[in-house]
Amino acid sequence: MLPKIDVPLYEITLPLLKKKVKFRPFLVKEEKILLMAAESEDQDAILLAIKQIINNCCVSDIDVEDLPILDFEYFFMHLRARSVGEIVDLQYKCNNTISGAGEEEKKCNALVKLSFNALEVEPVIGDINNKIQLTSNLGVALKYPNFKNIEDISKIKDITSTELISKTIISSIDFIYDNESMYYAKDTPEEELVDFIDSLTREQFGKIQEFFENIPKLKKQIKFTCQKCAYEEELMLEGIQSFFG
Repeated sequence: MLPKIDVPLYEITLPLLKKKVKFRPFLVKEEKILLMAAESEDQDAILLAIKQIINNCCVSDIDVEDLPILDFEYFFMHLRARSVGEIVDLQYKCNNTISGAGEEEKKCNALVKLSFNALEVEPVIGDINNKIQLTSNLGVALKYPNFKNIEDISKIKDITSTELISKTIISSIDFIYDNESMYYAKDTPEEELVDFIDSLTREQFGKIQEFFENIPKLKKQIKFTCQKCAYEEELMLEGIQSFFG
């Protein structure tokens, strides 16, 4: 029998759950899963591949589907860094508009090579209250969307932007409360939750939207200068796909 190759273990603390998790680097078999998904250019397939790889490599007791999106992305960022390398190389097309004498304006479109250290990407977490007071005696407590929420919504075909917002909000309700009781979403029919959201005023709905607009995210700002036109630009990377092209 051939000898087994030892692999190192690493530990990180998930930024939202505040839970320490241990993992091993992904191996050739997991890298093949990721490459096949990337070649398909199907975003849903890529997310499923990432979920499978995290499941394979995590040695702690966690349910990947229950991870808030920020923790899911943060986990994979560190997993990839420990497996492939800390430095991520990207290519970006310069957006500067240039024109010469008597020429029409056109985009520079020069390919600019960028790089960043994946282990230095920190989550942006503000002071967010998950309890939204809608009236003097009525409110709703929200949870951060997790991987399962996103996965379930992605399976819905031909979903409109309005339906997407509604589904995201409903799947993120923890409980609704008034002066007398709390009404947990898990014990409430979805039709009642839909009716509850539909009965909100524009102002009340805006308070809930604000929660989602300020959800903690992985962000990285990169400043660069185009070597062709010398244009200085700032690029904001946000979301796991933008970090790896």
